[in-house]
Amino acid sequence: METIFENDVAKITYEEELKILSITWTNKKMTFEEYQLPFKFAIEFMSKKPVVNYISDIRNQGIVSPDYRKWLQETALPEAAKAGLKRVVGVASVNVFKQYYINNVFQSAKKFGIPFKMFNTIDEAKKWFREFEK
Repeated sequence: METIFENDVAKITYEEELKILSITWTNKKMTFEEYQLPFKFAIEFMSKKPVVNYISDIRNQGIVSPDYRKWLQETALPEAAKAGLKRVVGVASVNVFKQYYINNVFQSAKKFGIPFKMFNTIDEAKKWFREFEK
């Protein structure tokens, strides 16, 4: 696993074996541009290396603005699907705000034929991804 992006808001790693991009969010209050930057970087990275699995670790992420979520659903997700993304996992301890965010992203992922699941740990997510390698 190699770190391919890191700033105050997020860290992105790539795991070649399972073709996983993982983004781990911090609890820093972020601007719209700071929210977009890791996603834009990830989509650009997908044009260089194969990525079919994506993990978003939002356990430490604060509340995400509806405008930010709308951009994720209407711009980033469609671009990632075009770039070859096949599966998305969220890793979270869920509260009411995260549940609303997750439900909205889940509905968008379904529109693009991308399975979206929630797990409590990254190991559980990787286990699920391995099921598709068989």
